[in-house]
Amino acid sequence: MKNLFKTLVILFLAIVSTSCSNDNDDFRFDSESLKQTTWEGVNLVTDGDKIIRTINVEMQFFDTQNGQYILREDGFGAEVYKFNYSIEGKIMNIEDGPLFSKRTMLEFAKDRMVLEALSSYKSTLTLNRRY
Repeated sequence: MKNLFKTLVILFLAIVSTSCSNDNDDFRFDSESLKQTTWEGVNLVTDGDKIIRTINVEMQFFDTQNGQYILREDGFGAEVYKFNYSIEGKIMNIEDGPLFSKRTMLEFAKDRMVLEALSSYKSTLTLNRRY
């Protein structure tokens, strides 16, 4: 009876371990993977080591080209912006609103992305997936 139990446990573990897959395998940095998702996080604007602005961001990707984001900053009300976007390789081009720029993907996973834009200041957008 003990041998049967051990055999069943080993068989169960073998089945469970082989049926698991990496969720990130099908989640690529492209507009198809982002469509109909919602993200939240922070856009940190820096000049060297000095933090210039910290802006809370909620971002929705409606489809493969359009979305909206809400910006909240201390001392200011919430602002909603519609935007168009495209992705080519590691570059996301946000075409409208205060976050407009070509941003380089620094980190990307199913539940997190970090995008950076450079101009007179560095703007680092760190987002965590909500839906």
